[in-house]
Amino acid sequence: MDFTCIFFGFLFTFAGLWFAFGKGYLHLSLWKNMPQKEKDKLRIIPLCRNIGGIITLNGVIFLVKGFLPLFSSHWFVYAMIAWMILAGLDVWYIEKSNRYRRP
Repeated sequence: MDFTCIFFGFLFTFAGLWFAFGKGYLHLSLWKNMPQKEKDKLRIIPLCRNIGGIITLNGVIFLVKGFLPLFSSHWFVYAMIAWMILAGLDVWYIEKSNRYRRP
C-alpha cells in the first residue's frame, strides 16, 4: 500500500465530488469576486459537474495506485498521461463548446 497515493486519492476524489455536486465553486474567491454580469453568462452547475468528474477520475487513479500493488509505477504513469490528455481535451471542449454559456 502506498499511503501517499491513498491520501491524494481521497483528497482529489473528495474535491471532485464536492465540485460535481455543485458546492465547490461557491467557495472560490474568483467566483466570489466575479461581476454578476459575468456569472449570468455561465451555466455553472453543468460546468462544475464536468470539472468535478475530471478531478474525481484523477482521485480514482491515485486510489487504484495506492491500494493495488499490481498497478505498478509504469501503469500509473500511463494512466496519468492518459488523464492529462483527457483533461486537456476537456478544457478544449469547454472553451469551444457553447454548452456552458448562456446566450
